[in-house]
Amino acid sequence: MRVEDRFSQVNIFNPLVREGLDHMDQGITIFDRDLKLVAWNRRFLDLLRFPPRLAFEGADFESFIRYNAENGEYGEGDADRHVAVRVQEARRFQPHDFERRAPDGTFLRVVGTPLPAGGFVTVYTDVTENHNRQEELERQVAERTRRLALSEARLQVIADEVPAGIAHVDTDMRILYANRRFAAAYGRTPAQIIGKSCDDVLHPNTMRESRRFFEPTRRGAVLDFEMRIQLPNGKYRDIRTFLRPEGASDGEVNGFYLLSVDVTRRKAANEALMQSHKMDALGRLSSGISHDFNNLLAIILGNLVPLSDHVEDAELRKEYLEPAIAAARRGSSLTRRLLALARTEPVDPKPTQVASSISELVKLLRSSLPKTVELEYRREDEVPMGLIDPAQLEMALLNLVVNARDAISDKGRIIFTLDTYRLTPSKAEIHKLASGTYLRIRVADNGVGISPDQRERIFEPFYTSKRESGGTGLGLSMVFSFVKQSNGAIWLDSEKGRGARFTMLLPALSPDAQVQAERADIEPVTDHTENRAQLVLLVEDDDEVRTVVRRQLVDLGYPLIEAENAQAALEVLDTVREIDLVLSDISMPGEMDGIALAKHLHRAAPEVGIVLMSGEMDGTEATLTEANCPFIEKPFDSSDLGNALLKAVRFEAETARKPS
Repeated sequence: MRVEDRFSQVNIFNPLVREGLDHMDQGITIFDRDLKLVAWNRRFLDLLRFPPRLAFEGADFESFIRYNAENGEYGEGDADRHVAVRVQEARRFQPHDFERRAPDGTFLRVVGTPLPAGGFVTVYTDVTENHNRQEELERQVAERTRRLALSEARLQVIADEVPAGIAHVDTDMRILYANRRFAAAYGRTPAQIIGKSCDDVLHPNTMRESRRFFEPTRRGAVLDFEMRIQLPNGKYRDIRTFLRPEGASDGEVNGFYLLSVDVTRRKAANEALMQSHKMDALGRLSSGISHDFNNLLAIILGNLVPLSDHVEDAELRKEYLEPAIAAARRGSSLTRRLLALARTEPVDPKPTQVASSISELVKLLRSSLPKTVELEYRREDEVPMGLIDPAQLEMALLNLVVNARDAISDKGRIIFTLDTYRLTPSKAEIHKLASGTYLRIRVADNGVGISPDQRERIFEPFYTSKRESGGTGLGLSMVFSFVKQSNGAIWLDSEKGRGARFTMLLPALSPDAQVQAERADIEPVTDHTENRAQLVLLVEDDDEVRTVVRRQLVDLGYPLIEAENAQAALEVLDTVREIDLVLSDISMPGEMDGIALAKHLHRAAPEVGIVLMSGEMDGTEATLTEANCPFIEKPFDSSDLGNALLKAVRFEAETARKPS
């Protein structure tokens, strides 16, 4: 019996089988070797939208294909051709498994299986829900992939922009990941170092120093450390590094994460702050002793100088008096240096042709330095003027040259360089300066260099490496003080055995800046006989200092009355109306000091000229502003005193001419 005959008997004589097939959720068809329909169920007709009239025993396979073609199931084109192609494909009786989408949007899975005796059985399954679920799943996967990629991109941006170098290193010291800042520190891109060994990327010196920290982290230790590293370009940076091991689920360490922060600027700022605190402490100390010390020097010089004038024995003057006078004056100079170092003595900034000043200084130095020392001056063609104190600039440069000369042991090279420097906001923040244009002055030598320990203390007051040769430790401290008072910055670049270079940044004027008129200095006065009619009230609490100043006033030809404090001076002024000038110390016991006395006289007796004196420079600028009168610093000679008194006379005359 043929197969199709057996199927016919099943369909005809076994209605239970037909009914069972109709209850299936899948459609089913069986075609014989002649592509005649042998068996089917109702689900087949429903899924493929075939009218029941098409399904009967012996129905031709071609009739179903033609129905679909004529209803556009296969798209545009000739229906006969669509039918011929599909019938020809069916006659091959090849297994097939595919999905097709119906015009109404449903998806059917069609699985055809050839029968051994010929023909094939086909199962039709509605997979629309599964297909939609799969599409939704794929959409979710795509969305999550997109979000993950976006998150990774954001993390990459953050990692690249964070002010730290980040790297992931495995146990073999290969770099698995590096952000842009980490790679840039070594002059490369992340792609150029990922996969490479740390030995191939880091400087050998850096690797040698870091290995003692890397090894414990490879074994699971958490470490934070700070060290100075050397980059491939030879520069040094201070780096704070955080190492965190990467642990696997089994507890084994399979690498570590590295985060390095450049703290070079922070350390520079901290060092500058500590230096500032040290200078402030020195300032308080110096201000406390300067008044008494200068009073002592005023007494010594006030007695030694007249004594020298009265001693006729030249040998005696040369052997005893002149060395004593010179020592006292050096003591006075030392006090001034201490006060300037402590930033209590104000600088006098003015528009200065720095290029010319350095040029003149170099000429002077060439004649005084040994011929074995080569002195070179390099400068830009167009350099703006600087707003600085020219005298203190010269002193600062001299100190730097002396330091360089000692470093090269009188044989070598010293180079001055002057150019214009643009200070960016980020660098300006480090130095606590305003960004803008500055003059950059560099003094370099090829001497023995300076060790790291010395570099950290080089600007400290009284710190010196030349104690055996008489170094005081004030030279570079004075340079530092001058630069800071001038609203500038200074730093040192040096290595042991490779010379040193000091760099100063000083404020520059714009090319079209107007130079302010300087107040004209009063010509020195040598003859004060015309002032004998002017009565001077000398106010000084120290008896010995008052004696010295009294002698100087008498030598200048001024008659005088003395008072030991401000209260006594007011009593004298109330009694003696003929007083023309008041010469008063600033620091005196009692409720009223010299400044308060001057302010009182400006109100009560504006016709009286006032000169203030002090051995303590702290607050001098405020003194001149508040007291509005000439100032003279102790110790002083008769010429300085005479000029100060004459200034007071002129100020009194100008005040008298002003309309009330």
